[in-house]
Order: sequence, then C-alpha cells, then structure tokens
Amino acid sequence: MKKLMLLVCLLTATLAYGQNRQISGTVLTMEDDEPVIGASILVKGTTLGTITDVDGKFSISIPQEANLLVITYVGLKTVEAEAKNGMIVRMEVNAAELDEVIMTAYGQSTKKAFTGAAQSVKGEELQKLQVSNVSQSLEGSMAGVQVSSSSGQPGESASIRIRGIGSISASQKPLIVVDGIPYEGSLNSIPTQDIADLTVLKDAAANSMYGARGSNGVILITTKKGTSGKVEVNFESRIGGNMRGVPTYDIISNPADYYEMQWEAQRNSYLASGYSYLSAGVYSTNDLINNLSYNIYKGIPDNQLIDPTTGRINPNAKELKWKDSWAKDPFQTGLRQEYVFNLSGGAGKTTYYLSATYLDENSYIKNSGFDRFATRANIESEVTKWFKAGINLAYSHTSQDAPDAGGGNYSNIFFFSQSIAPIYPIYLYDMTTGEPILDSEGKKRYDFGTEYNRPYAGEQNPLATMIANIYRYTMDNLSLRGFLEFSFLKDFKFRVNASYDALNLNQTEFMTPIGGDALSVNGQGSKATQRVGALNTNQLLTYDGEFGEHDLNVLVGHEYKQDNAEVLYGSMSEFLDPANPEFSNAGKIDNLTSYTAGYRIQSFLSRVEYDYAEKYYFSASYRCDGSSYFAPKVRWGSFWSVGASWRMKEESWLKDVEQIHNLKIKASYGTQGNDAIGAGSSPYFDQYSITRVDGKPSPVFSYRSNPDLTWEKSNNFNIGFEMGLFDRLDIEADFFVKETKDMLYAKPLPISDGSPAWKYTNEMDMRNMGIEVQIDATLLKTRQVKWDLGLNLTAYKNALTRLPLDKKTLIEKDGGYQADSYWRSVGGSVYDFYDYHYLGVNPNSGLPMYTVDEEDYSPADFDGVKGLEYGQMEDGTYWVSQTSYASRQKLGKSAIPEVYGGISTSLEAYGFDLSVQTAFQIGGYVYDSYYASLMGSGEFGSNWHKDIFKRWTPTNTTTSVPKVQNNTQNISEASDRFLITASYFSLRNITLGYTFPKKWMEKAKIRSLRLYVVGDNLALASARKGLDPRQSFSGSTGYNYSALCTVSGGISLGF
Repeated sequence: MKKLMLLVCLLTATLAYGQNRQISGTVLTMEDDEPVIGASILVKGTTLGTITDVDGKFSISIPQEANLLVITYVGLKTVEAEAKNGMIVRMEVNAAELDEVIMTAYGQSTKKAFTGAAQSVKGEELQKLQVSNVSQSLEGSMAGVQVSSSSGQPGESASIRIRGIGSISASQKPLIVVDGIPYEGSLNSIPTQDIADLTVLKDAAANSMYGARGSNGVILITTKKGTSGKVEVNFESRIGGNMRGVPTYDIISNPADYYEMQWEAQRNSYLASGYSYLSAGVYSTNDLINNLSYNIYKGIPDNQLIDPTTGRINPNAKELKWKDSWAKDPFQTGLRQEYVFNLSGGAGKTTYYLSATYLDENSYIKNSGFDRFATRANIESEVTKWFKAGINLAYSHTSQDAPDAGGGNYSNIFFFSQSIAPIYPIYLYDMTTGEPILDSEGKKRYDFGTEYNRPYAGEQNPLATMIANIYRYTMDNLSLRGFLEFSFLKDFKFRVNASYDALNLNQTEFMTPIGGDALSVNGQGSKATQRVGALNTNQLLTYDGEFGEHDLNVLVGHEYKQDNAEVLYGSMSEFLDPANPEFSNAGKIDNLTSYTAGYRIQSFLSRVEYDYAEKYYFSASYRCDGSSYFAPKVRWGSFWSVGASWRMKEESWLKDVEQIHNLKIKASYGTQGNDAIGAGSSPYFDQYSITRVDGKPSPVFSYRSNPDLTWEKSNNFNIGFEMGLFDRLDIEADFFVKETKDMLYAKPLPISDGSPAWKYTNEMDMRNMGIEVQIDATLLKTRQVKWDLGLNLTAYKNALTRLPLDKKTLIEKDGGYQADSYWRSVGGSVYDFYDYHYLGVNPNSGLPMYTVDEEDYSPADFDGVKGLEYGQMEDGTYWVSQTSYASRQKLGKSAIPEVYGGISTSLEAYGFDLSVQTAFQIGGYVYDSYYASLMGSGEFGSNWHKDIFKRWTPTNTTTSVPKVQNNTQNISEASDRFLITASYFSLRNITLGYTFPKKWMEKAKIRSLRLYVVGDNLALASARKGLDPRQSFSGSTGYNYSALCTVSGGISLGF
C-alpha cells in the first residue's frame, strides 16, 4: 500500500511539473527603450519570481494556469502584463517615487529631504550651448539667477547675480565650488563636457554652511566620474562659425543722406550766428568738403555737391570713388572647432574618468579668439570596506587674444565703426580717380586720416591697429583635488578634502607705432606675469544613523583657506621695430612694479539634519569664520541657519491621491557674511604706495584705515512649496527676503581730507524681496514621443533701508543723496536713476528743453548766456535749453527689471531631438549711451542714427528730436531722453539632432551615434535695434564687444 501511495505522489508531481511553462521577455524603459536592470518579475498571487539581467532580459518557469506577471522597479510604475513568451514590457517613470539627488554644501541630499532652495542643471543641458565659459550658459536657465555679459570676447566670463543685488562696494560674485571644494581658478578652464551637474544654492539653509563665502549664493559644479562596468569611450566634434549676435545700430549708411544732414547742421549754425537763409546755405555748401575733407563722389566738384537753396545732393552724384564700409568690412565669420574625448569605466571597486578637450575659437573680428586645451583624470577607489580615496587632477592651457574693445575711444572698433561717417574709407585712395594707394609691397595702405586731414579721429584706423596690435593673455591652470574617507563604528565617517589651484598668467600687450594711440610714443608695450596659489582644506566628521522612523545626520568640521598672489608688471615705449613687442626692442621704461598679496580665512562648522517618517524634516547649521581682512578684535563672525519642511503628500489623507505625486512646504532663516573687498586688502591699517620722483622713491598715502570695519551681514528668509500633479506637471515657488546689514561701503570723504578720497565703512543697509517660480510640464508622452516645456520667473524689489551716517560730501536733498547717475534714499533702490529730465523740443527754435527747479530758475543769471533759452510751460514747469543750468531730477525709473526668466522646450520623437532655450526680461530701464552719441549735434565726420531724420525743422515742429546744429552740445546731453526700457527676449539656443537606432549601430560595434546642428544666441529682440540690455545689471551700456552668434554642426560617437 505504501509503495502504491508513493507511486501516485510521484506521478502527480511529474504531471504538475509537466504543466509548467517557460516564459522569457525583456523589460525596457518607456522613454528611451533602455534595458531595466534588476527589475523584479513576480507571478501574480505567488512567490515565484526572478529579476532582469544587464540587458533587461528574464526567463521564468510559471504554472500552466498563471497568466499575469507583476513587474516592479524603484522609480518606475508597476506593470501587470499577460505572461507570454517573448513579451516586451515598457515601464514608465513614477514621479511620486523618483527622488532627485541634489548636491548640497559638503555632501548631497535628495530633493524630498532638502529644506533649502536650490536648482540644478544637468551637464547634458549645459553642453548644448557652445560657450567657452560655463558662466555664459546660465542665462534664463533657472529662477533667481540673473546673468550679464558686457563682452562677446571668446573666453570671457559673464557676471552672475543670485537673488538680486548683494552689496554696493563688496564683491557680489557667487562662490564657485568644484567637487565639494571652493575653486579659485578661471571658469573658462573647465569645459562643459567635463561637468556632470551644476547646482545653484540660493537661501541660507542651502548655503550658510559656506558662511561668509556663500553670502552671494553658491554654484556647485560636479565633474564627471567613472562607473563600474565595461569601459565607455566617447568622442565628439563640433565645427562651425562665430558671427555678430547683436546687429549694429540703424546708422546712416548712404553718403548722400550724410552730406545733406551735415550741410543742414552747418547751415543751422550759420543761422544761429545771424546769417540769412540764402547766405547760410551758400556758406554751408562751400564749406562742406572743407570741413569734412572727403568727397566720395566722382566728377562732382566740392562746391557743387549740395544745392545751397534746397540742401539736396547733386542729382549727378552717382558713382563712388570707394565702396569701403566701416560698418561691415572689419567683421568676418570666425571658425570655431571643438573636439572632446573621454574614457570612463571601473574595475572592481575602482572607477575612473579620463578626458581631453580642445577648443579653437575665432571671433567675428580679426585678431580676437580663444584657445583651450584641457585634460582631466578623476579616479576613486574603495580600498577596503572602511577606507575610500580619490584624486581629481585637471590641467588646462588657455590663450586669449582680446583686442581693445571697450569704452568710447577711437581704437575700439565697435565704437569707431558705428560712429564714423559713411563717407570715409578704410584704405587710402586717390581723391581724384578713386584708385587705391599701395605700399612698397603692393598692398593697400590704410587710411589713418592724416593724408587728407580727416576731421574725425585723426591718426586712427582701428582695423589696421587691431591687426597689428597684440593683446594676448595666456594661462596655465592646474587644479588638484583629493579626499580620504574613513568609515568606523557603525554610522560614522571622517573625511579629509584638500585642493590646490595654481594659476600662472602671462599678459603681453603691444600698441603699434604705425598709427593709433601709440603713434606719439613710437609704440608702447607692457608685460605682466601673475602667479596665484589657492589652498583649501577641510576635515569633516559625520554621523548618519536611523532609529526606526527617525533619521539623524550630524556633521562637524574645520576648514582653512589660503591664497597667495605674486605680480610683476612692466611697460615700455619707443620701439625700434614696429613688429617686435619684446622689451629688448624698446628704448624707454614707462613703468616697472611688482607686489604680493595674500588672504587667509579659517572656519569651524557644524550641521544637524533630522527627519521623521520621511514626512517632517529639520536642519540647522552654525559656522564661525575668521578673516585676515579685518582687525583681530572684529575678525570673527558667526553665521547660522535653520530650516524645516513638511512632505504633505506622505500624510495618510493625501498619500493615495494619485493625481498629486508631490506636495511639500518648506521654510528657512539664516545669517551670512561678506568680506570680499579685494585680495591683499588690510583695511584696518593705513597703506602707502610708492611713486618715483627724480629717480627716488616717494611714499603716497593710498588707503585709509578703519580698524572697526567688520563683516557685512545678511539675514535670509525663505518660504516655498513644491507641487507635482498628474505625473506631468511640477511647480516650485519661493518667496524670499534678504536683508543686508552693515554693508561694506566705499564712503567718499571731504575734499579737504586730501587723497585718498574714500574709505571702507559699515554704514548702509539694504533689502531684496521677491518671488521665484519654476514650472516644468510634460505635454506629451508616448513610447516614441516626449514633449517637455519649462518656464522660470523671478521678480524682486530692492530697497535701501539705511543710508550713510554722514553725507556732507554728497549732494543731498529730501533725505537722499546723489551717487553718480543714481539717487539713493531710504525705500529707493540702489539703481534709481537721477539725471536731467527732458521735456522735449521747443517748437519755436528746435532746441531741447530740460526741467529746472524753481529755486534754480534765475532769469537774471540766464540773460546774456549765449544760446541759452528758458521759460515756463503751461503747467508751471520751468525749463532751460542747456543742462548746465538745469536741475537733476529723481526720475522714478530703476535699472532693476520687473520680471526676468526663461522658457525652454524639448521634443524627442523617433530618434530626433529638438530643444529650444530662451531668456527674457520685462521692465527696468537702461541708459543707451551708444544711441545718445549717435544723436549728437553733428561733429564733423561723426555719424548719426537714422532717428535724426525725425529732427526739428521749420516744417516739422512737433517732434521730440532737436534740430541738428554744429557746436551745440546740449542737443544730446545725458538725460532721461536716452533712458529706454531694458525689456528683451533672447533666443539662446536651438539644437536639432538625430540619434541612430541602436540595432543599426550594434552591427558596427558602435554604442551610440548622434548627428546634430546647434545655434547659440540666434536672435535678440529689444526696444531698439543694436541695443543689448544684458550688458550690465546697473542699467548702463557702453561701446562694448557685441555678443557672439554661433552655429555649428557636430557628431557624437560612443563605443
């Protein structure tokens, strides 16, 4: 019987086994068909299961009657699928479970656990933009971050402000931290291709751990690391061109229009001197070419160029002697090429990342460009279970050719090319035949204005000097970072971080003696070398423990920073060989100097982070800094922060609401400091410089001491929320208040005190208050198509809350005072404009009218002043025609915008990808100094903006543009006439690419292949053609190097 029962059992088991079936399949991500490694495959209602392999594949034996499999993976939505052999399962991202890792001060956190305000940009997004300096890539990329660039010079850094104006006299630059340690090198030394992540810390809870060094915000850059597994090799190449990204102003380009306008300006000058219309016209016609020196038209006598009765050009003036164009000819399309190679992988518990990049960027003006060779090695190893170590070594060599391109001087090609009249050539020509005049080598000679007595910018030809001059700056940057980390007991770690940044800068400047600024001294050159060493070390002890639903993290540490700089500078003139910039070729020493500078700061820091049940989070930090900039009695400053957040989504009453995948509120408050008043400064004792008199040293008082000067302090409050809806929409908003107390202020001193005329004090307070909003939405999402849209907005108000104690040296009234072109008062902003108020044009005379206060209105003093008109308008406003007798006014206009931000979108479909990034600003005002200079009275040889066609004439009396009249400078004097809205919209980047299907590439042993075209800074819309409001935060503009527009094609290969 027992044998029979055993036989029945065996038969039953065999039958049951025979009823099982084998199922195999593949699990992929919905977004990009990448394999999901380690996904759990479970037969529904049983404990039978398996996991996917490195290719996302699985195989499982299931009972015959089982028909459903449950597939799960952290961060992806659970899928129930019918069990079929060869099945393919695609899993969607689960926004509720996906928790972004963000870099924080001295470590990292998850988005859900972070109580502060921070935003990140992935390296892939940064790499879309073709920038030689990563600071230029942040415009419009995230809320609270404002970017200004005063120069399009390749390699140049942009200025960055986080949450408004940080100070008046001290530095407003954010702290740059690379791989956890403050970075003192140049950002143009770090290729964006080496960056894995860039995070901006904005509130006290986020950045107070950096104490005084983080008062203006913190930018954390994390470079790429290797990962365990097979070796990955990547190569990328981009080739394209640089063009002018901002068009020129709409200047007069037709010689006939210019001659007619200049004739009218001269005619009006004669009329003002009492001449009749007829005689004034005749004299203007006869004197026109005498004053301008150049007649561009063939076959037209000088005294017949303009009809003296009509002011019109001779109808026979058709053929030009030359066709040179200063507005076009000096510019070109500069070649840009970039090559990137990197290698990453890992063996055992050691990972590595190696890279090499080369950038050769030529600008759209001659002799301007930037070259960079950079290499990096990042190696980390878990030596034992309790010991890890890593080293990150980077070296770069950069060379920048940066010609003189700033200010209103004639050697600046940007100023000269738009300011010179369209009648003047670049090269020398025979005034009769129009044939070019050649040099001994048969090349065209440049026209410096000396041959024919050009009235405008004599001895100048900025194209010739730009090519011959040398402005070269080279830098070698060695950056070494390393760490040792020890784990002990159960939850303790001790980590030592150290870095050394070494910079060696060399500068060579040479101005040719063939013409231009150095003609009178037969050439002038200078050389400078600067060696900078920056040491940063910190030692951090952390405890990270769990007690049921309680998590506690405690950190204590010490940090030390030491900077040293050595500078050597010399300049000489009287060069023998006009092509040799070396001092051995010069005869006269103009200057020779050297100096050293240093800075030290030591800090003690601590932080506590706690959470309960992953719902309630609390953080607190304390840091004490001691700075060498301040006297011993006030050297140390204490800074702290507290923060808390509540993840409402985790509450029982909301946890199961599928439409909401995230809901969190947070708040923080803290204090920080600022000591950034210049390397080498020791403002607590008097300082002297040395001048040379008859070959002997003579001390000169150069710096006034203030032994009581101490930290500039800021109190920061932040409250915000995060919300996620429908797994498609994420909204984050913050309200912030930053109050800066005891600002470091360079206070002017009475003239009677002599030189120096200022000293640092702690006498002003300021407040920034605003909101930030970041919205990210997925508009469309299928297996083959994904469309994302992002919007960020920032609006803030700036207000002074305390003024200097003693303003006797300043122009005061109504409780405020004048600071250059700004009015500073309690409740007003730092950049409230204060200037002359333009009332318009006197319809009877065509002269401008400016407001004058009643107490300054004195007809008795005005009578007898040549050319001065004055009067009173119907509304009682007093006016004068010259600003010398007008009264400056509080204009009620500020440089601070109402709103700024960015819009971005990306579309991925069937292997194609398209992304668009934009930036915008609404409101605020900017003084358009370039436009003002083009609306002048008509200096002989200088050009006008085409708006001059709207000028006052006897038949056009209702206009806002005064008449043109030589030697009448008040026509274009600084006033609110030239204040214009700073609103703009910028098309920052468009990238279009195609990634070839993997199944195609596998046959060629290629992991990935992508082709793309990319364009940067493609368009700018502003209130006036040629105006770029992005030049400054203060509402000022200049004759600056216009931004680059770059278009390239590229290929990216992975093996």
